[in-house]
Amino acid sequence: MSTRITHATLSDAPELLTLHRTILEEGRYFITSVTEFHNSLERQRGLMRQLLNQENSCQLLARQDGRLVGMALIRGGFLLRMAHIGKLEIFLHADCRGKGIGRVLMEQILDWAREHAMLSKIGLTVFEDNTRAVGLYRSMGFQIEGRRMGEYREHDGTLRNDLLMWIAV
Repeated sequence: MSTRITHATLSDAPELLTLHRTILEEGRYFITSVTEFHNSLERQRGLMRQLLNQENSCQLLARQDGRLVGMALIRGGFLLRMAHIGKLEIFLHADCRGKGIGRVLMEQILDWAREHAMLSKIGLTVFEDNTRAVGLYRSMGFQIEGRRMGEYREHDGTLRNDLLMWIAV
């Protein structure tokens, strides 16, 4: 199967919205639950316009044989004192995990960040028990900056820790 990474365009909004909802339905790796996800096509396009208009922000998409399977974005700081910091988000369809697509997305979004002198630090947050993601981030050079103990409560009352990770670019 061939994987292609491209910059997101507004025409990708419907597919991206569907993929995001599908991934949230898994209910394990994101803070937002699918019942809390109220993003509309209009809101999705608004977010994408915002990212397209910020020189310190980027959104990349992964397609496998034409099918949208993943997304990575860096959202640069809006305030002058935070414009050098980008917050990274990434998600990948369940049937594409563990196949190197996430790594390729990460490599390309970090390459983009390194080419933009405005950015010097990329940060992300991840559930501490998401060992596959934490392993990927560490292998890419991310370091743990902090840990928020019991930051999130699951429906069954289980508390989960949140890791704050970063990398210099």
